[in-house]
Order: sequence, then C-alpha cells, then structure tokens
Amino acid sequence: MAESSLSRTRRAVRRREFLKAMLVSPALVPGFRSLQSALLAGNANLLSLVPADSSLPGLITSNNDFFVRNHFRTPQISSESWNLMIDGLVSSPLKLPYSDLLMANPVRRTVTMECAGNSSGGIGVGNAVWTGIPLSELLKQAGAKPAATTVILHGADAGSGEDLPANTHFARAIPIERAMNANTLLAYEMNGSPLPADHGFPLRALVAGWYGMDSVKWLTRIELTNQPFEGYFQQQHYVALKDGEHRPITRMLVNSKFLRPSDGEEIGKKIYRVNGVAWAGEQKIAKVEIRFSPGDSWQPASLDSPSLPLTWTSWSYEWRIPSAGKYTLEVRAFDEEGKTQPDVRDPGRQDAYELNTPHRISVSVRL
Repeated sequence: MAESSLSRTRRAVRRREFLKAMLVSPALVPGFRSLQSALLAGNANLLSLVPADSSLPGLITSNNDFFVRNHFRTPQISSESWNLMIDGLVSSPLKLPYSDLLMANPVRRTVTMECAGNSSGGIGVGNAVWTGIPLSELLKQAGAKPAATTVILHGADAGSGEDLPANTHFARAIPIERAMNANTLLAYEMNGSPLPADHGFPLRALVAGWYGMDSVKWLTRIELTNQPFEGYFQQQHYVALKDGEHRPITRMLVNSKFLRPSDGEEIGKKIYRVNGVAWAGEQKIAKVEIRFSPGDSWQPASLDSPSLPLTWTSWSYEWRIPSAGKYTLEVRAFDEEGKTQPDVRDPGRQDAYELNTPHRISVSVRL
C-alpha cells in the first residue's frame, strides 16, 4: 500500500527534528579513562517504569534509570563528522554518514537488555523501545561474501588497564547468522529519543536476546571476516570458565526479580500485592513462582500480560500474610522450554557471568 502524504510529512518532520538534535552534539573527546569494571548507574528497583504505547508490550525503563555499563570514558561524538564503515569480506565497502541511516525505513523493537555480570535481582537489566535499522539490510547492501563467518562490531571507546594494551578499543564479534537475524539492529533511538551519550550515541548495535556486551555502543566500524575474533574483550572477558574450559557468553538465561517489595521493607498490612518482572532472552516466560520462606512450597504468580520473546513480562501475587514476623521472599521463572533458575550457583563456575539464581529479599511484617 502506498504511503499517505500525511505519513510522509510526519516522517520527514520527525527526521528533521532528529537531525537538528544530533548536530549540536560536541566533537569527539580524545581522552579516555582507565578500564572500569562495575555498573556505573541504574535504579535498583526500576521505579520509573511506564506502560508502553498501545502498539508495544510491557513496562519500559526510562532512559535516566536504564543501567549503564561502560568499560571506558563515554566518547562524545558529533554526528556531522561521524561515519560508519562496513568493510572486510564484502563486495562493496560502505561509508555511511549519520543522515543516511536516519533516512532508511526505521523499525522498532521492545527489547530487554541485561548485563552479563548482573547479579540476581541486580540493577543491570532494563527494558526499552529501540528504533533503528536491521543490520542485515546494510550487510546485504555491502554484499557480504559467502566466506564471511564473523561480524566484528568496533566501538569508539578505548582505554588501558593493568593487562590491557594502551588505546584498546572495545569490540565484540557475533556469528554472521546472528548478524543477519531480523532482531539484530543498529539502533539510533531509545524510548523515542536520540540515544543518550552513555547508551551509545550516535549508533549502537542491539543484539536482541543476547547479553548486553554484544550490543556494542558508539559503533564506528563493522568488519566481516572468516576468522575467529581474538580481541581482548572476546577472549579475556565474557567467557564462562569451568573445569579448565571456557565457552563464550551469548544468549540470556531465564531470570526474574522483585520490583515490590524492596529488600528490607517493612510491611504494615495483611494483604500485599507483590510484583516484579521475568525475562528469558529469545524465549517466552511460561510461568513464575514465588515462596515466602526457604523450604516452603512454591506458589504460582500471575502473569499480567501474554509473554513475548525478547521483552520481559510483568507478574504479580496477592500475598495474604498469615502473621507478623520476618520473611524471606524468593522468585523464580520458567521459560517455554522448561528451563528455570537454579537454586544455587554451579560450584564449578569460575567466572562472574550468567548469575540467575532466584532473587531473594528479606522483609518484616508489622500487623
């Protein structure tokens, strides 16, 4: 169906406004901080959650409350001087200015992103509406060669550390099959606004359903190769270590957390509505269970809306509190394949990734 004149006009106005906002960003800052190893920001209870609009599901984390996990200083980039290079095993290398990306037909995805090192119930997870273009479209335009097996995503951020060579840029690689997936985007907008600087302005990858380190921020180059990527952040970080062997961290595991009550909260009423969110990467959430003391039987919580892949699902439980006292609440989720959260961490693991034991909080009840 042909696009209406009104739709074309609205889209043109939107893009002009977007470009105007982008062009005032400062130039690239040359200096970078040393390697950072912690989440820099985030709201532990995700209180600034709002319903998505009618065309998109779920609860959305505001940009201000969305967690930030960076390894180096945030680069400040001018969209006027920035370009995206696509090269390597391609027939027609591309050099794309920011304005060209904005003129492509946009797609939107509501996607939950989690840091690979997020602790159970931690702040390192959020749900946002991302706008961009499928990476596959640009790889097809560049003419990805059949021999290409790996897509390296290069970011502008760089720095040094104790075991890190000077001026090492953050880069991660994903298989070509994942790069061609319809849910792998190059995102330039977050919750209807230009990407904040800490979230990758002007452009970041969005590898939906995989842990956040693969959604590389501040993209400058996309390189196709037929060799395994040996980069520092591919080989030294974000790998699962067990019994002397290692494997790459990729897909998000099933997980859940409480939003209400918070840890340490005092409850002063007999009926209390407990709620939270659950997510499972590329899978749907099948059920959520809750219990109020270790050793008690698990009770089914209610899913507040139909579960969808890639985005979290809100859940709730009407808790009729039997008596005053102290309680330890636990929550676990199951995906559609029956996978759930383990009661304890695998003792053989020697890394700090894929932490998805049940979220546990303590509360006191005064009736």
